[in-house]
Amino acid sequence: MKFVKTAKFLIFLIVFINFLGYGIVFPILPLLTIQYGGNPLMSGILIGIFSLMQVIFLPVLGRLSDRFGRRPLLLLSLWGTVISFILMAATRSIFWLLIARIIDGASGGNLSIAQAYIADITDKKNRAGGMGIIAAGITLGFILGPLWGGFFSRYGLSVPFLAAAVITFISIILTQFFLKETITGKEIAYEKSHFSLNSFFKKATNPDLVILYFSNLLLFWAQSGVFTTLSLFGKDILNITVAQISLLFAFGGILSALIQGVIIGPTIKLTGEKRLFIFSTLIALFGMILLGLSNSTVILFAGLTVFAVGNGFLLPVIQAIVSEKSSPHQQGGNLGFMQSFGSIGRIFGPILAGFIYQSVNPYSPAVMGIIIFILVLILGLKLQ
Repeated sequence: MKFVKTAKFLIFLIVFINFLGYGIVFPILPLLTIQYGGNPLMSGILIGIFSLMQVIFLPVLGRLSDRFGRRPLLLLSLWGTVISFILMAATRSIFWLLIARIIDGASGGNLSIAQAYIADITDKKNRAGGMGIIAAGITLGFILGPLWGGFFSRYGLSVPFLAAAVITFISIILTQFFLKETITGKEIAYEKSHFSLNSFFKKATNPDLVILYFSNLLLFWAQSGVFTTLSLFGKDILNITVAQISLLFAFGGILSALIQGVIIGPTIKLTGEKRLFIFSTLIALFGMILLGLSNSTVILFAGLTVFAVGNGFLLPVIQAIVSEKSSPHQQGGNLGFMQSFGSIGRIFGPILAGFIYQSVNPYSPAVMGIIIFILVLILGLKLQ
């Protein structure tokens, strides 16, 4: 029980719930959309609006948490998530589904607050390890979301959202009673007299931070693009089933979560952030090359495994470097900007990957990923 009360576990739980909700919609929302009179395009809009709202609200909520404190903003956003889940379970209307998805995406902006909280409670040596806990929450949410949706949907399409609302409500209770505020009264008083969104946007655009923002955008662009078309690739080229592809996804996700939750802390103490940034980009690039050469299940498995290792290190390293290059009064906002860029990648990556898959060939999304990770490597070499 003591572990459940720790700040790191509570932050992990909050992030996990966000991305559990994001993952739940993939098997269920398209069915709900058709059932309520919509079409596949509307289904895509309902899924994509989540990421669009995150683009807007990740930096805003993060910066507001610098001003008003982490804990109240986390609680507010968790209540928004509960409301969105209940709406999705209760409605029979496309319009209210859209409203629910907008609320869910805006509430999901609390990822930047969670990252800022970890930055508040860790020193430089342990920051990447702390960010790894957040990355593990993201990864496990992505893995378990579709499984959660598939399991609970046997009892009705609204049940997965009700179950998610219950676990979110539990996280609200735990946050209310056990999560301590990390922003002191003195810092809040300082922010009260100095808070300005205008100056925040100016300070958030120094060259190193811009490099890291675009690195995050490219990372999620490549990853979401390849993963969006992987089931089609398995069926069209390798003649393997969706269930087999799902197992490969799960293995890669668990490997990434293990790296992010356990291994990255000791590793970064040996290598340093910038060196690990370069190494992990090279590993992810090699994984993409293997995916681009996949003419058998063995090579596909090897490519996904190698990519999972590189990606498992790269994401928390980017988060840690952004945190270190931010002043204490800019942590939440700058980490929010970084995640906003990642959300942009998740919007456009799948769209472009689907287009080139059908108009060029099934290997083209992996080729796109190779090009993108070469760009990430170039950006990493420019970091000071």
